[in-house]
Amino acid sequence: MDTTYKIVIAAILIVSLLIIKGIYDERLYKKRLYNRLKNTWGQPSGREYSNEVFQAIKYYYSQNISETDIDDITCNDLDMDAVFMQINHTMTSIGEECLYALLRKPCTDISVLEERENTINCIQADEEERIKLQMALAGMGRLEKISVYSYIKEINSMDKGNRLYHICCGASLAISLCLCIVNPAVMVLVTALLIIHNVITYYKSKAKADPYIRVFTFISRIIRQAESIADTGIAGLGGYKDRLVACTRSLKKFNKNIWLVAGGNMNGDILDSAMDYLRILFHIDLIKISSMAGELKKHEKELNTIYNITGYIDSMASIASFRAGAGHFCIPVLYKAKGRKDISMDFTNLYHPLLEKPVKNSINAGKSILVTGSNASGKSVFIKTVAINAIFAQTIHTVLADSYNSCFFHIYSSMALRDDIFTNESYYIVEIKSLKRIIDKADKADTPVLCFIDEVLRGTNTLERIASSSQILKYISEASAMCYAATHDLELAKMLQGSFDNYHFEETVEDGNVVFDYKLRKGTTKTRNAIKLLDMIGYKQVITKGAERAAQFFLENGFWTV
Repeated sequence: MDTTYKIVIAAILIVSLLIIKGIYDERLYKKRLYNRLKNTWGQPSGREYSNEVFQAIKYYYSQNISETDIDDITCNDLDMDAVFMQINHTMTSIGEECLYALLRKPCTDISVLEERENTINCIQADEEERIKLQMALAGMGRLEKISVYSYIKEINSMDKGNRLYHICCGASLAISLCLCIVNPAVMVLVTALLIIHNVITYYKSKAKADPYIRVFTFISRIIRQAESIADTGIAGLGGYKDRLVACTRSLKKFNKNIWLVAGGNMNGDILDSAMDYLRILFHIDLIKISSMAGELKKHEKELNTIYNITGYIDSMASIASFRAGAGHFCIPVLYKAKGRKDISMDFTNLYHPLLEKPVKNSINAGKSILVTGSNASGKSVFIKTVAINAIFAQTIHTVLADSYNSCFFHIYSSMALRDDIFTNESYYIVEIKSLKRIIDKADKADTPVLCFIDEVLRGTNTLERIASSSQILKYISEASAMCYAATHDLELAKMLQGSFDNYHFEETVEDGNVVFDYKLRKGTTKTRNAIKLLDMIGYKQVITKGAERAAQFFLENGFWTV
């Protein structure tokens, strides 16, 4: 009796110590998380993105593409994946999936952008409540290399499994164990056979269910933490929180007894290991998974609502954090253009988000812009800077400038193109197709097109390039569009007078070195440096001096010497 008593007391003490340790570890984790969120606000996440991770992030967008989105050509031209990594401060897989999609979908509805602005302001207004919100989001975590949305989308086609069969397997073994007391000679053999049967059928069924177990436990966390988000005291988010509460209530049954399918890691925890064996023998988790799949099918709409609201709130918190670390930024002033004469854009001290020491530039544009300048003077970086910030204005409602005023635009570019070896198309064919999509959009768009073109028609000979590009650029500028074009062809500056305003970048030569200040200036460039750069890196003078003489002859006579 004494021995039994001691064993019971020891067991109680061990369980009590495990519970106390669990509580202590949880509090320590929350304290560390709180301090981390407080100290890293405004800082890039430092998250690493493998190709698998990025494909998972992009899946949600890929299922919701529309005609007015930032297309793949423009996305590639502007390095939008790198831009996304820079501004992604989200806490969840859902948040980053939604933030990526948001960056690809410029908005032309001012009320939508004002709602985003209101949400951002509400989140950053109270630091304590903001950290509480982030901690609730952090509790959801990330589902690495798997898109949460891909599983939500496939709920209707999900195989629920044969729930009745698994119930019979578990019940048969339980009854057999009980009958062992009555007739052990026979029932022990029957029980052994049932155990073998249940183990074999468990692992066969588990192989099919495994992809869903991780997602189901993740969805369970989403539902639990959605309630925590609703509990935050952030003023102004009442409507979102009320909808979250209503949806989580609908999914209470899904979340009930989730511990039956959790675990399974065999990581040394005694209770967890014991539960693993019970799951295998009695198919407990397979029965629960079947029930959970049915609940998700029944409440797919509510789950999508939780996904959308959580992703929205997390992405808005990410934008607030990006703003905190951005230094100078402004809220854009946007309007709808009523006609061609209403198209305009002006900004002061605009800069690129990916440059550590960016040079800021300003412009007041009432018509299209032609940018000239020498090699490496800053033409391409400048038009990319304008393009990225134009997208920012209509997506995250944040522009990296002192001020930004513009009408709403559909945004396209034609810059970093290359030959397509898969379709056997030359650079020139790829380029003219890219330009035609811009012209087609400008012809029919109800909202003006903002386009960015770097070295138009560089893939063909000088004569036809200048003749064709002048007409293409003139046509775009006279359509419902504003064009920023960068070129080395100074002839275009003269041919497009009246259709384009001319700006340029220039450089100086100091101690034999070419120095750039990357400042935008009005007018057409008067300098060139291609031959100077040949000389600087050590080309023989017979080449550089000969090139200089040939260039000077052309400038003086208008034709090339033989």
